[in-house]
Amino acid sequence: MFLSTVSVKRPYFSSMLNIVVIIFGLLAFANIGIDRDPNVDLPYVSASVTYKGMNPKTAEQLLLNPMEEAFKSLPGLKRIEGTAGQDYARVFLEFHLNVDIDKATADVRNAIGAIDLPKDAEKPAVFKLKNNARPFMSFDITSDKMSEQDLSTYVNKELKPLLQRISGVGQVNISGTIDREIHINLNPSILNALHLNPNQIKKEIDSQIVNKPSGVLRNSDSQFSIITNTIPSSVDNIAKIPIAQKDKPLIRVEDFATIQDTHAEVTNYSEVNGKKSIVINVIKESKGNIVETASQLKKLIENLNKTNKDQLHISINLDDSIYISEAYHNVRFDIILGSILAILVVYLFLHDWRNTFICSLAIPTSIIGTLAVINYLGFTLNSMTLLALTLAIGILVDDAIVVIENIHRHKIMGKSAITAAIDGSQEIGLAAIAVTLAIAAVFVPVAYMEGIIGRYFYEFGMTVSVAVLISLFVAFTVVPMLSSKLGAQQSLHGKEIQWQIKFNHFFHIFQSNYQKILKYSLQKKKTTLLAGILIFILSIFLLKFVPKNFQSMEDESVSYLSFQLAQGTPLEEAIKRGKEIRDHIRTYPGTTDIIMNVGSNNDSASSISFTIKLVNPKNRAYSTNEFTQRLNESAKKFIRNSNEKIGGNGYNRAIYLDLYSTDSQILYEYSKKVLQHITEIKDIGIPESSVSDQAYEYRVTPDFIKAASLGVSPNNIAETLQLLYKGEKVGEYYAEGRYFDIKILIPTKKEQTINSLAGIFIFSEKGDPVLLSSIASIEKVQIEPIINHINGITNVTISADYFGKDLGNIMTQINKYIAETKPKSVDTSYGGQAELLDQSSGMVSKALLLALVFIFIVLSAQFENFKAPLAILFSIPLSFSGAFLAILITGKSLTIDAMIGIILLLGLVTKNAILLIEFAQQKIAEGIDVDKALLESAVVRLRPILMTTLTMIAGMLPLIFGTGAGHEAYSNLGVTVTGGLISSTLLTLVVVPCVYSLLIKFKFPKKIPFISK
Repeated sequence: MFLSTVSVKRPYFSSMLNIVVIIFGLLAFANIGIDRDPNVDLPYVSASVTYKGMNPKTAEQLLLNPMEEAFKSLPGLKRIEGTAGQDYARVFLEFHLNVDIDKATADVRNAIGAIDLPKDAEKPAVFKLKNNARPFMSFDITSDKMSEQDLSTYVNKELKPLLQRISGVGQVNISGTIDREIHINLNPSILNALHLNPNQIKKEIDSQIVNKPSGVLRNSDSQFSIITNTIPSSVDNIAKIPIAQKDKPLIRVEDFATIQDTHAEVTNYSEVNGKKSIVINVIKESKGNIVETASQLKKLIENLNKTNKDQLHISINLDDSIYISEAYHNVRFDIILGSILAILVVYLFLHDWRNTFICSLAIPTSIIGTLAVINYLGFTLNSMTLLALTLAIGILVDDAIVVIENIHRHKIMGKSAITAAIDGSQEIGLAAIAVTLAIAAVFVPVAYMEGIIGRYFYEFGMTVSVAVLISLFVAFTVVPMLSSKLGAQQSLHGKEIQWQIKFNHFFHIFQSNYQKILKYSLQKKKTTLLAGILIFILSIFLLKFVPKNFQSMEDESVSYLSFQLAQGTPLEEAIKRGKEIRDHIRTYPGTTDIIMNVGSNNDSASSISFTIKLVNPKNRAYSTNEFTQRLNESAKKFIRNSNEKIGGNGYNRAIYLDLYSTDSQILYEYSKKVLQHITEIKDIGIPESSVSDQAYEYRVTPDFIKAASLGVSPNNIAETLQLLYKGEKVGEYYAEGRYFDIKILIPTKKEQTINSLAGIFIFSEKGDPVLLSSIASIEKVQIEPIINHINGITNVTISADYFGKDLGNIMTQINKYIAETKPKSVDTSYGGQAELLDQSSGMVSKALLLALVFIFIVLSAQFENFKAPLAILFSIPLSFSGAFLAILITGKSLTIDAMIGIILLLGLVTKNAILLIEFAQQKIAEGIDVDKALLESAVVRLRPILMTTLTMIAGMLPLIFGTGAGHEAYSNLGVTVTGGLISSTLLTLVVVPCVYSLLIKFKFPKKIPFISK
């Protein structure tokens, strides 16, 4: 090879090239962020509109339907999911992957801006969803000295800006704060007695609290702004505001209302370990370094606690950086341990520290060089790139091994070190290039897999491909150069010690027996080929029994529980019920922190959620999955009626089954049957339906004739009730350098009845009071609590956790039930891990086929024929049996990680066949008989084949037997690859030579001269 020849003759040039690679890698390492997952632009946009007091059915008509109509024509739109609930409507849009999501977000904003929404609706919120938009750190703030209002002010005005200034912080979300508010609490009895119109009172107060620019006062040398300001600065100022009445004496606000310095209505509640708290969730910016950002946040919190130790206390209750940092250090340890094990395997076979040292240089050089490319491509050190680097350990020394082993073989022939380095590199060059390109070719389809999964594995595929290409560069530069310098003419092993003699003796026995087996197999080629085919069929049969799951459940020592109370449950009652469940959770051993949130779901107090932190997995005898499963079951005793239900991990449930139909009645009835069926399936967590239980509202229906005859309009009725029962802003209050809202309403009582509502007076156009009950009926009616759409059609979503290892089997059971019972008008689709599992199977199958095609193309180009590539490809199916058998024996599942391991096997197992066939072709070209050439190739190439296979297995051992953060997923992949390597190596050494011999002796029809050649 030209590169190896130049490297041997110009060693300084070769050294400097590799040093440059290392320098760029080290410089890049300091700039690479550390994250959990790759930073992926998801094709999702969310749009929502809030309208306080609007029921779900009205929200569907006035908010949801117009939004869906406006969005359905957006370019690149794939799917629309809509939800209408109490006070809000939300639309979730999924676009095709080739759509520019930033432009799509802008299109959504423009579309919603063109909708004629109700005037009292709040400003629409539009944002794109990101995979890293989950909080990576959460902490709570408490104080025994400060009031809730003062603490809330401190958090919003002082603490939040400090957090936002830290590098890497993208968003700071705060819950549990309260806003100061001045309430003018009207006295209904006095209003009725004095015949005071609430709407007129509002207008009078609103007109007297002003803060308006009123022109400019100018003179010859200066000018001044004129401001008309009546902003009250004390409660007494508000109480003394005069209210003029036609033909009646002047009265003041204090005559019919009480003024209260209080806070806005509290719709949610947060506590940590039983203590009411303000909770802050921090989300990182897209390319931030979580570990570094978390470190800066911790330093800030530590300093704030010292500075304000007498006033408040800040505690960290969730910190993803701990898990991510632990996983990062675990992988770094795996890389080091895998490297050491691989180097020991090299030394075991070569018995020479110089050769071992030369081979070992390929690992750090390749990894450090890959870091430069990772940084250049904008990747982070995340689960995908770190997994790629770990997997590459055993591969990186492969090229160096085959090159240096061949160089030493030439030294044994009596050649000088320089000549042996050049000749050995040139002779093995084709095989080394073929091996590396075959592995790289495998990961091209992985890097360009379709769908969201493909976006995640893009970084994985690119990282592995870059690493192996750099290792090939090292094998053709550093290895031959150092081989020519660090050793004169010598035997392969030099001076041997006792263990080396025993090893060589054992190896020669193994080599001799292998040669005998191969010789016999070549005499029975068709029988051997048939055996190989039967083994492949067996692997297909084994696949039927292999458990299938989308991903391994990582134990992050965090569990989640949600509890849904009946719609309309007051906040105080929800808090009381939540505390009962919290105390029950505390009885479980191993719990450290319990975070309770009430009313966090669309401001509905009926929703209670718990985040439970557990001790480190090493300090407990159960997994987080087992804890969650037991907790779900035991929490059932807190259900008091059919309107209450338990949910598990609402953040990432395994199964989302969408049922949709134009006939909502049939849909709702059928969804109940499906829900019951899923409940009965083993290892399914408590399933939950998006169909909420009964909810009610009081509906005021005016009698048009009576109301009109008394001069009262329906709009007048609505405005009066809204002012009294919801409250309306009438101005601002100034204190302590800030402005606060002043709100007018009737005071909220714990026991408000329909009679008090019926006794409200509505004022006519002439100013006469009219009793509400005399012009309108009031009745309690049932409403739909939540209305869901998919592409404009009503739908029901059933979600559930899964605690087993074979999600594929669960989906088969559900699909069978649906196929047997589904009404014709109902359609179904999946979401969550169930959908991803179905997608991943098809995507990985496509990637496998593409990888086979690319490998065939690369090998055909390298060998200049089709027969050798066909024989080499026959080694691939021989690996499947070992991979599937390994999964079954170890009790693992065929997850997406294991599937990627199978794709990896395509490149790894062809390596052995390439080494065999490439040398055999050289001998055949010299005129040696095919079978004799194959026997000689088997003897010469057995050592590098075993060395490279064992180094790859050694690199996998830390993945298989490792413990701690992140190893659950890596273990599946390690087991799959190791099982496939073992079976394919043993079978390839026998079956592939027979296949190649049959192909060489097989004559293609003369009509196809190119192939027959």
